[in-house]
Amino acid sequence: MGIVRFIIRRLIFMVVLVIGVSILIFFMINAIGNPIEILLAERPGISPEVIESVKQYYRLDRSLTEQYLSWLGNVLHLNFGNSIVYNQPVGSMLVTWGWETVKIQVLAILISLALAIFIGVTAATRQYSKIDFGVMSTALLGRSLPGFFLGILLILTFSYWLGIFPSYGAYSTRSPLMGSALLDSLWHMVLPVMMLTYFNTATLTLLIRSNMVDVLRMDFIMAARASGLSAGRVVYRHALKNAFIPALTYLAILFGLMLGTAPVTETVFTWPGLGFLYITAIQQLDYPVIMGENLIITLMLVIANLLTDIAYVFIDPRIRLE
Repeated sequence: MGIVRFIIRRLIFMVVLVIGVSILIFFMINAIGNPIEILLAERPGISPEVIESVKQYYRLDRSLTEQYLSWLGNVLHLNFGNSIVYNQPVGSMLVTWGWETVKIQVLAILISLALAIFIGVTAATRQYSKIDFGVMSTALLGRSLPGFFLGILLILTFSYWLGIFPSYGAYSTRSPLMGSALLDSLWHMVLPVMMLTYFNTATLTLLIRSNMVDVLRMDFIMAARASGLSAGRVVYRHALKNAFIPALTYLAILFGLMLGTAPVTETVFTWPGLGFLYITAIQQLDYPVIMGENLIITLMLVIANLLTDIAYVFIDPRIRLE
């Protein structure tokens, strides 16, 4: 019952938080001026039909409070409005473009987690060795290297000089690789996933390595070794489980902010995902898309945090949700 009560409390808090964030974003967008006037100033050729649909969706002839309540009511019915730029329902765009973002982000996170556990544990069990020094140096470089610089470097190396992987897009514009749409999609995913994996692995490795070093010095680890348990069982079954909580928190942030961190990667590789769509929406003042994406990012972040708090209990029995 403790977990049930905790989930109910968190769900109530999530609803309040999401509404608060949506209010803040809505009024900040409207604070820059009348959307119609700004759209006409930026894009004088916009059609009267689009202008009328924006007026109707946002109830621009009413007060800001009524406009927000109207927008919120539409969202509760999964109606995010129509994109001004693409003239398509924002909800269907979020699903279509979102899949392209999720497939590279999730794959990169899973690969990063596997690599970080192996590399972090190896470095921690060989503290101050050449391996540990190399791991720490590479991880710190990954933390400090600008994302767009690595992306451009990957494109120059593997696309321009070696000609192995495509430099942009999620699919071939002509014939797919080896006549297979699946292979063609995976072929295009390689460079974006490499870029994301490097940065994610760098941070996760530093977290796991530093916490493993501390845990391996604790008394219960010494007792486990003295009882005759194998080194692998002590390290991976007992030490890693206790050292994994900070990394789990960072994983929740990665999953929650998949859409928020996507713009850099997707802009560098011209990847047709929500990050690229978000940049386009901001540049062209596509208000329905901006509001829809911000709402989805907020929801993903609070849900990821909730799932992480629940996972803490199963990883470390000392943690209680009461």
